[in-house]
Amino acid sequence: MRDFFQHFRRGVAAEWIAAAMLAGVFAIWSFVPAWRTLRTDFPNYYLAASLYSRGIPLDRVYEWRWFQRQKDHLQIDQRLVGFAPHPPMCALPVLPLASLPPLTAKRVWLILNLAFLALALWLFRRTTDLPWRRLLLLCFLCLLPLRQNFLFGQYYVLILLLLCAGYFAAGRGWKFASGAWLAVAASLKIFPAFFLILFLRKRDWRAAAGLVLTGVALAAISVLLFGWNVHKIFLLEILPRAMHGDLVGPYALEWNSFTGLCHRFLLAEPELNPAPWINSIAAYSIVQAALATFFLFAFLLSTGESETRETQAWEWSTFLALLVVLSSMPTAYHHCVLIFTVIVGVDFLLKRGRHGSAVMLVMFFALACAPMPRFIWLNLQSRLVGDLLIVFLLLLEAPGRASRRVLRFGYAMALVFFAFLTFSNLRALHSRDEDFSRRVPVAIEGYGTLAVSSGGDRLFLDELMTNGYGAVAVPGGVLQPPSANQDVLAVSAAPESVYLEIAGERSRIVRVPATNGGQSGVSDEVADGYDPVVSPDGHWLAYLTDAGGKTEIHGMKDGHRLPLSYSERTGDILEMSFSSDGSLIFASGGAADPHLMLWGYSSGAARRLSEIQGAVRFPALSPDGRWLALSRRESGSWHLFLHDLQNGEEVRFTSGACNAISPSWENSHALVYVSDCGRDLGLGAPVRLDLSKLELSKPELSK
Repeated sequence: MRDFFQHFRRGVAAEWIAAAMLAGVFAIWSFVPAWRTLRTDFPNYYLAASLYSRGIPLDRVYEWRWFQRQKDHLQIDQRLVGFAPHPPMCALPVLPLASLPPLTAKRVWLILNLAFLALALWLFRRTTDLPWRRLLLLCFLCLLPLRQNFLFGQYYVLILLLLCAGYFAAGRGWKFASGAWLAVAASLKIFPAFFLILFLRKRDWRAAAGLVLTGVALAAISVLLFGWNVHKIFLLEILPRAMHGDLVGPYALEWNSFTGLCHRFLLAEPELNPAPWINSIAAYSIVQAALATFFLFAFLLSTGESETRETQAWEWSTFLALLVVLSSMPTAYHHCVLIFTVIVGVDFLLKRGRHGSAVMLVMFFALACAPMPRFIWLNLQSRLVGDLLIVFLLLLEAPGRASRRVLRFGYAMALVFFAFLTFSNLRALHSRDEDFSRRVPVAIEGYGTLAVSSGGDRLFLDELMTNGYGAVAVPGGVLQPPSANQDVLAVSAAPESVYLEIAGERSRIVRVPATNGGQSGVSDEVADGYDPVVSPDGHWLAYLTDAGGKTEIHGMKDGHRLPLSYSERTGDILEMSFSSDGSLIFASGGAADPHLMLWGYSSGAARRLSEIQGAVRFPALSPDGRWLALSRRESGSWHLFLHDLQNGEEVRFTSGACNAISPSWENSHALVYVSDCGRDLGLGAPVRLDLSKLELSKPELSK
């Protein structure tokens, strides 16, 4: 007996020592660097909150260049920012900190995160039989995810706390409150909303009602705070791409996800993924749907009918791990929520006397969360392997099974679900390769092209690169801004000159010579403003400025200012196009429901082009003034159209569930534009469209 107590005391001491060592590693390796630096993603949340607090509408928060411009103007010390795919509600938790300097705000957020983590552990202590030493040991075993969450200022420790609150409420029989807590988590990150599937499977109507009704209430609050327009853009343009894993780096093995692997091995893209194993939309659609169906229904059909603390622990811990496995873009910090799975799962297994399985669960958790050399976690997909082992282990330890009646119904529903997912994938990937053969090669290594303009015999691209935004001449090279800390956020070219927007604390428009690809440097500063657009002959120039809650259009001809000063609410004026006769067509009305306006130099008045229907942006007048290229949003994607200003006929050129934007005329029979088909949302590639073989005057082309 004395030997037993000695071994027990040694084991307890060893666990305390291991927990203390891991906590020390977290403090030195994670918290201290996070305290000293401002890293993504916190600047993204902070910037959105700061813009809202300044009264700037968030309608364009998902546009890369617009968001970067606001960051540059506010002088936030972060090289690149981007808000997609976050819901608008992600700005709310940081809103009380928006008046603080960015780094100070992050430090407050880090302290709050420590409090969130402590509260989560306290709730675990109330809902499990694990002692404090084991709770701390399992928590800080999540080394890499916790490091990234704190370093990047992410929300996943807060999500963990909300999950714990929901589980605590469920254990006390407060089912409506349980669903409500999950709805709060889902307002920040979408995946907790899928707990509705578990509640419906268990016929837990109160929890389902709590999740749905609280979710609706939070959505209403978000709309009241941030406006309907930004939510409309999120629902139509952002969320569908995010759900299909077609948002940021779709072919990147770094995601350690089935969706990423399916993209990498089954779908081709000329620059990002030129040599997959098989290039087949059908194969991708079937394989991805089969994997999702298998894992989801393996869980649902392993779920019994009884409702006990034991079954509840298994269901919540297993389903949360399943959601991580099925996520389209799970990064390391997503795995902070697996702290819930390992703590609740280990407690469940120990209570059943499954000590070996509990040890294996901890080992698999360590595999998913431990820092690994790049070769291992990239090429061997160690995070995904660890996640899969966790799910398989917990599925094997299911405390109950579905009844025969439920099994028969479940198999039928699995077939329906598989068919639905397959059809959804086919629809999302339809015509994804329609412009691949027309891509313009770009030698510069970058994330993608945001806009294209033609000047003389060259194309000029606004490109997102690893060190910021820059203009690129094709053929040619990078047009360097005057300072390394500034971005080139817009480019408009004419035969002799290229106009650039240089963004820093303010945006300035400068002119560089088009000769030699603009490599001779900046020749002169034209004006304070942004988004310049020049006419094909180079005589007319228009640009935007913001002041007093208004966006104003200003114009110049041959270097002399025009009596043009049209204004609308901040953010409502979007892209513009000048013709050689002085006609200016611009998109107005905001990013959610834009329309086209015409301003004529002779009349000096602006009117709406009501004959051009739908949500339309990115106008580009042809050199002869007859044709207007534009992008129209249909089914959440922006498609390229050509509109005849003489007779109103239209020709449509794109149809995929992706975006064709920023058209520019090379000459009267050639059009270039940017397409993000098969690429990151909004970070496309330049495409050249030869119109010389099309008889554009035939009315049947508009059908």
